[in-house]
This record gives sequence, C-alpha cells and structure tokens, in this order.
Amino acid sequence: MNLERNKRIAAFRKISGYLLWLFTPLLTLAYLGGIAGLLALISVDSGNIDLQQSIIKLIDDPNQLGEFFKPGITLTARIFLLIFLGLFLAPLIYILTHVQNLVQCFHSGDVFNARALNHARKAYRVNFYFSWIAILVHFLAICFVASQLDNGNGERFLNWCYLSGITLIDLGFYSLILWALEIGTDLNEEAELTI
Repeated sequence: MNLERNKRIAAFRKISGYLLWLFTPLLTLAYLGGIAGLLALISVDSGNIDLQQSIIKLIDDPNQLGEFFKPGITLTARIFLLIFLGLFLAPLIYILTHVQNLVQCFHSGDVFNARALNHARKAYRVNFYFSWIAILVHFLAICFVASQLDNGNGERFLNWCYLSGITLIDLGFYSLILWALEIGTDLNEEAELTI
C-alpha cells in the first residue's frame, strides 16, 4: 500500500511539474495582455465611437474590435473599456496565481495540507463570484444590445445560455475538486493525530 501511494505521489509530482510549465506562461500572458490592452486603449485615436456603440460591438462581434476602433473612441468609451479590462484581468491574475501556488504545493508532494487547501479555496471563491458576475453582466449586455438591434437576438441569447451552462458545469466540477481536497486534508490531519 505504501509503495502504491509513493507511486501515485510521484505521478502527481510529475504532472504538477508539467502544469507549472503551463501556468507560468499563462500568468505572463495575462500580465502582458493587460499591458497591451492598456497601451492599445490609450493609443486609440479620439473619435466619435461612443460607449453605446462600443458595448454593442463587444457583444455583437468582438472579433473585429480593432478594426471597429480605428476611427477613434470617445473618452467615456475609453474609460469604460479600461475599467472593463481591469475588472476582467485582476480576478484572472488572482485566480491563476493561486492555482499556480496550488500546483506548486502538489509538485512538492504536499497534496492534502492546509496551505494547498487555502490556495484552492481562494482561487475557487474568486472564480465563483467572477463567474456569476460575468454571467449577469453578459446577460445585461445582451438585453442592452437587444434593445438597440432587431436581428440576431435569438442567437445571442442561445450563445449566452451555452456559455452560462458551461460556466455552471465548470463551477460544479471545481466544487467537487475543492470538496475532495477538503476531505483529503481532514483525513490527512486525522491520520497525523492518530500517529
């Protein structure tokens, strides 16, 4: 049994090492994406594309956003987009940082301990609130766009339903992982007390 447990921990360490190689570039990309987004929004010319048009474009066709902003945006739209970028990137960086710390705990062989559980709880909590807020904001933006545009509303609503469903399934999966980690930590602490 002990030999089998050591094999599992070694495999866990190996996979965690690969995941560490993934999370470091992801965090770097998140930071660089924030800086690039900030610079892009600052460097966009002043123009007449206002906040209403910007929100419609973000929801309706986000793939062509760069071309859309070429004529220039108003100061209000620029401030809104900067706030939106910050409110998106701050929780993302926070979550990625704690998940990376959790994976580092796993890589060092500390799977079921208070430190790993603390990182998992922090990442889960922010992800939970961020996901619900994102679902609500996306719905409100779709309602706003639906009041401005007549076509494509059914497709936008189905897309929102699909993305919301995927997000809720992810939250359920993350809840199960967190609960398993909590139970494992409790069992590990009880085993240490009995020894």
